Amino acid sequence: MASFTEELVSAPQVGTALNPPPEEVAFPHQTDLPPLPLPSLADTCDRYLDTVRPLLSETELLHTQSLLADFCKEGGVGNQLQQMLEERAGSERNWIEEWWEQLAYLRTRTTMAVHINWFGVMPEWGIRMTNVQAAAAMLNGLLEFRTGLHAGKFPPETLMGNPLDMHQFLRVFGTTRVPQEGQDEIVQVADSQHIIIMRENAMVSVPLYTAAGAPLSLRQLQAQLARALELAAPPLLEKSDNEPLSVLTSLPRDEWAAQRTSLLADPSNAEALQAVESALFCISFETGAPTTKQEAAEACLCGAGRNKWFDKSFTVVIFENGRGGLNAEHTPVDAMTIVSMFMSVNESVRASIRDVVAVSPADLLSEHVPAPPPAKVTWSLSAPLLRTMEHASVGIARLGGDVHMRILEFAHFGKRFLKSTRLHPDMFMQMAIQLAYFRLHGNFVATYETGHTRAFYHGRTDTIRTLSLASCDFARSMDDATLAPHQRLAKLMAACKVHGEQMKRVLTGQGIDRHLLGLMVAAHLAGESPALFSDPAFKRSGGGGNFTISTSNVGYTPLFGGFSPMTADGYGVCYAMLEGRMNVAVTAWRSEPTTCADRMHDALVDALVDMQLMCKDAGAGAPTPTASKL
Repeated sequence: MASFTEELVSAPQVGTALNPPPEEVAFPHQTDLPPLPLPSLADTCDRYLDTVRPLLSETELLHTQSLLADFCKEGGVGNQLQQMLEERAGSERNWIEEWWEQLAYLRTRTTMAVHINWFGVMPEWGIRMTNVQAAAAMLNGLLEFRTGLHAGKFPPETLMGNPLDMHQFLRVFGTTRVPQEGQDEIVQVADSQHIIIMRENAMVSVPLYTAAGAPLSLRQLQAQLARALELAAPPLLEKSDNEPLSVLTSLPRDEWAAQRTSLLADPSNAEALQAVESALFCISFETGAPTTKQEAAEACLCGAGRNKWFDKSFTVVIFENGRGGLNAEHTPVDAMTIVSMFMSVNESVRASIRDVVAVSPADLLSEHVPAPPPAKVTWSLSAPLLRTMEHASVGIARLGGDVHMRILEFAHFGKRFLKSTRLHPDMFMQMAIQLAYFRLHGNFVATYETGHTRAFYHGRTDTIRTLSLASCDFARSMDDATLAPHQRLAKLMAACKVHGEQMKRVLTGQGIDRHLLGLMVAAHLAGESPALFSDPAFKRSGGGGNFTISTSNVGYTPLFGGFSPMTADGYGVCYAMLEGRMNVAVTAWRSEPTTCADRMHDALVDALVDMQLMCKDAGAGAPTPTASKL
């Protein structure tokens, strides 16, 4: 008998309109993208040494220098491993792609909920909408996006006028990370034509396309969703008796794989599971009505851990008051791909709001929908599975409760002021985070900022290592009473320059972290154990994904998001920067006594304010004099 994943892959095609074209057809420039470069061993080792300098004593630095010299010497193990990578890079257009997806994601055995999945919060719509209206408007925008994508009408994103890799956009819809023992797999049903809505533990399959493969209209989508919610509603105004099966996706991966096997033993469950895993995506209709970004963010990241299929590439979250957000899985698609899509959705919603609210709920009941009606997904659950769900529910409640999140709505200034200082807004924020941490903890730690390598074929991410001797010098200078504002500004500009050089290297495929990962994989394959990778300095500097501060800029958009810290004693800081304000999500673990999201939130506010005042006192950002019109 074919496995479930084989059945998904071989599912019948339902219409060319629903089938994405090959990436080189959707994005012809893909064939012209250069392969991902392999940095030289000497350059990576030199830059690695620069990044560990701020973290090591003189004795520790000498030890690390000795290990690097031995690693890189002629005939040494480093050169042997580099040769292995060069051979791989000679035959692969992206030499790290498969290894990265496997090691960073598919082989991760912890739960994906909170640890890997991230959240986003949509901007307020500016008009009252019901949950059905908001969901239909977002759904309409997503289907428009998908149609444009399949028609090859989605223009490639660019950097400095050059096209970027777009292959991730074709992995967004119908994609699920399926649990397997030892290593998960990504399964995509490219011609999927339905979604799954979740409401109070009930799941309903909702068809979105006509028999001819055309997407339903905005009005028809509202009718489908309204009918689906009626199916999901608990009977007789009682609390729902639906079991929270979705919490199984929050289990550690091997546990979830075993439970999924148990589910598949029952043919009716196999059919239900196929409906969920083959869906385009999920929509979670939450019963809450958050009035603040803080409340919405907490619910989108985890909430009660229910009504989210954490394996799906993304789940749209809709609240009773029409506010919206999302929970997204990181394996097949990086965050900025999802952000780009949802900013397109945001524009679509704003363009269709009047049409959405013009339809009364009563009119929806009589609306003809040229698609199959919604159908409730039912499960046959044994006593052992029910006990496992209780175990999973407790586990995700504990994990979600351990994440301490503070949303900073910083209204004092944004990128408009920062650009006036001739400082890059992102670099300014990175240095503010360094200053905040230093003031709070009195030391410096490895800091990760997401950088991308999409200038190259199937490029994804690499690490922009923020911490440098220059960033430390700047942070210390801000509380040095002997320095004048212009001297502090000079140190800030020097730190930003170093950071900019780091960023440029990552964007041009010369980052060090993916290269170090490749060398580690090559060492494993060769049966080698280089002392460099067991050196305490390696882990302290972020090696192996141990960055104490994990940061990301989700762009200059009103959509913002966040994620949990990368380490037990770390912070997650995610920010979106607008012309006159900024939204920042700060996270820490409540179980770690040395960190606190509240204190980091406050320290970041102080750092941003003090840096703005310093720039003003130093004369940066002053209005440019203009000639009199008289």
